[in-house]
Amino acid sequence: MRHDPYGTGVLSKDNPLEDNRLLLLERALDPVSRSAVEGLPLPDAPRCLDLAAGRGSVAYWLARRFPRGEVVAADIDPRYLDEDAAPNLRVLAFDAREDRFPAGSFDLVHTRSALKHLPEREEVLAELVRWIAPGGWLVTVDGYWFPSDETANPGWAKVVQAVVDRMNAQGGDMRWTRRLPALVARLGLADVSVRLAPSLAGWDGWGEQHHEWLRATVEQIGPVLVADGLLAEDDLARFHATPDGRDMAEWFGLVAAVVGRVP
Repeated sequence: MRHDPYGTGVLSKDNPLEDNRLLLLERALDPVSRSAVEGLPLPDAPRCLDLAAGRGSVAYWLARRFPRGEVVAADIDPRYLDEDAAPNLRVLAFDAREDRFPAGSFDLVHTRSALKHLPEREEVLAELVRWIAPGGWLVTVDGYWFPSDETANPGWAKVVQAVVDRMNAQGGDMRWTRRLPALVARLGLADVSVRLAPSLAGWDGWGEQHHEWLRATVEQIGPVLVADGLLAEDDLARFHATPDGRDMAEWFGLVAAVVGRVP
């Protein structure tokens, strides 16, 4: 049985905290996704796929931006998605490791914060490219986590490292995103570009780039980290007891929007 980090794993929607974690993730990353899409020469009525659509913010935005187009919001567990959010929106339960669209089905494929969690990430990436029509675009947004010893906050870093170790142990790779530009180019895409944004946490002075979802992630999976022996209860308690502030401002990674065109 394949491991599924979003369907049955530590990021499952069966966890009552997952909805809020995804909401905070949207707030931090939607500007990155929108900026990447807005600069593309798409037709007036594009066929769009938002893969691993989560709570649907990007899919809903695409449906509003391209009212004459068609948007498919696909997710392995679509319970947070509302098909009535737009008349040109279709919600689909979809496992990209097994399910398939016909070749050339879309003019735009967007996916975010999903591939790095899948052991089959490179096979899925190749499938995404196959689903794009000639002249269409792939937008892949995902994070790269810095080594946790590169920090001014050792206690904070220990917890973040535990999160990384847990995700990697279940088949993810929290540094895989660094390979994305080369992988996309090797799949034959043209006009490959990379836009980087910092992953900033620990201080609300960062504004809209404040990645509050990191604390929400630790709150959600902290008990699992302790049960797995990756953290002690005291480590987790100290993390939760330390408030955000200027002295906790942390640049813990990068978010990359990797864009390419199918010739």
